[in-house]
Amino acid sequence: MLRMIICFACPFILGSYSAAGHAFETDEIFVTGLRPSSIEETPVSITVIDADDLDIRKAPYIADQLRASPGIGVSRAGARGGLTQVRIRGAEANHTLVLLDGIEISDPVTGETDFGLWPSLNISRIEILRGEQSALYGSDAIGGVINVVSDSAPGTAASAETGSNNTLRASGRHFIDLGKLGLSLGTAGFQTDGVDTSGTGGTRDGSESLTFMANSRMELNKNWSATGLLRIAIDEVETDADTDFDGTLEDTDTQTDSRQLTSGVVLSGKWTNISHQIQGSYTRVERDNVSSGNTDDKTTGQRARLSYSPSVTFSSSGYDLVVNGLIDVESEKYERTSANTVFGDANQKQTFDTIGTAIELLLNTDRWAVQASARHDNNDDMFENANTWRAGVAYQLTKTTRLRAGAGQGIKNPTFTELFGFFPANFLKNPDLKPERSSSYEVGLTQSIGPARLSMTWFEAELENEIFTNFNADFTSIALNRNGKSKRKGIETSLEWALKESLLLNAAYTNLSSENEQQETELRVPGTTGSLSLNWLPASNEKMQIGFAADYVGQQKDIFFSFPQRDISLDAYTTVSATASYRMGKHTSLTFRGENIFDTDIEDVTGFQQPGSQFFIGLKVN
Repeated sequence: MLRMIICFACPFILGSYSAAGHAFETDEIFVTGLRPSSIEETPVSITVIDADDLDIRKAPYIADQLRASPGIGVSRAGARGGLTQVRIRGAEANHTLVLLDGIEISDPVTGETDFGLWPSLNISRIEILRGEQSALYGSDAIGGVINVVSDSAPGTAASAETGSNNTLRASGRHFIDLGKLGLSLGTAGFQTDGVDTSGTGGTRDGSESLTFMANSRMELNKNWSATGLLRIAIDEVETDADTDFDGTLEDTDTQTDSRQLTSGVVLSGKWTNISHQIQGSYTRVERDNVSSGNTDDKTTGQRARLSYSPSVTFSSSGYDLVVNGLIDVESEKYERTSANTVFGDANQKQTFDTIGTAIELLLNTDRWAVQASARHDNNDDMFENANTWRAGVAYQLTKTTRLRAGAGQGIKNPTFTELFGFFPANFLKNPDLKPERSSSYEVGLTQSIGPARLSMTWFEAELENEIFTNFNADFTSIALNRNGKSKRKGIETSLEWALKESLLLNAAYTNLSSENEQQETELRVPGTTGSLSLNWLPASNEKMQIGFAADYVGQQKDIFFSFPQRDISLDAYTTVSATASYRMGKHTSLTFRGENIFDTDIEDVTGFQQPGSQFFIGLKVN
């Protein structure tokens, strides 16, 4: 069905090119505070993967692009489309807040974002902000924040690709210029037969994804404007399950069907000397777990948010002081239906409301950048009210040397799944869970040396009331709080080096230690990760572009889920990808892409097999 939809859309998405319109693009970074600002104006640990960096890998999945950033760990359960978790600085996957054009897109049920459901999205850059950010964003931002910025440049852009495992991918976007109103419409589809996730020689586990997206910007008058976002995604992902609880997967007929709606509107303007920003957003995620064609379990999560942020700037000849405020009202709803009631009534509805107020101060001089923020969350008696904060300072020592330091405290409320259980029904509820609280410190250096720029950051964090899954002898499991403190610390390094005008090198390296209160290594947190990428534009042939990337994931700990369960070690691995494009005409290019070209064995989650080498050919129009 999806293949038919993609092919039907191709004549439209490969339409004529238009240079008309106004781009939504900006050089400012959205994710660093309550207002967009440049990196130089904020003392933060941030990585920006821009359009040129994205073009090196040409990877359809955002998670594979994130490997280019220090501090990032990616865990994929099986084939493309399978559950894919992203961890920042060794924190859990639900400690990472994910935004799309500034609108929260994380699943209200699980509290995290499944990056396996994000293929083929038209994006222009990714912003990764590391460290506790609850002082601005509330719960869910202990590890950091990832903001995915969609591509809404003028004109028409489209691409289509096919290759290994009967994979088919197509995407298209068109910008409509209506004077004071600009509208960007896009669609993307992905389909693959996948691989046998269990590795037993059984049937392949494939996936399908179809996404529609619209962005708009309207100039209301000379002082006010409005932007809008709408994203609809439909996904079907096949997988295998451990049906006899022996710790290994069987070749089963199981799949997860999901539907996600994300919408948001932002009204921005200035009245007197105060700028105002009002944001409203709504997210709905429906997920069905299906076995042999029958729906076993269905969950629905909804999030509605309304926020207001005033801002005032005080300036003189020596400094700029920006004071931002925030009132943030959020309501989340959870609903679960299931025929399986072996361990109690699985059918339930829950609601959680919170009101947050925050203040942020930004001070900039010729050499200094200072940021401080504080937030109070009223959790409507479901949890204790929470106070969080963050402060940072940066100093431009010389024209080529910048020093920075920061500290903060974050909060993470238990998720609906941890509080009330989820499928399979042997995951028991625990409504007595306490929120997790994390404190961190970091110092960093950015040094430019000719055409190279080096960045280094040391960080350390402590987590109280860590929530973990306890596995019982009767094959049930439950979420509990740890009694002591879990500790994370490490060093992040990144390098950007223009070796020559036509050759750019990017490198990232992270050495990380993440331990619980018993000094045991946390699950699925590799001690070492690294990436190296090259982008080459041959001077002898201006029509060619060649990309190369190598990603290293060190040894990591996981659990073999038999009885009794035991810890195991997942082997380190290095994957190599290569891309090439050849411009055939003014607006068309032929593309080639290879993933894991040396056919490395990859296992991020115990028992889940990932694809070997894959190769693709495609056509791009812009």
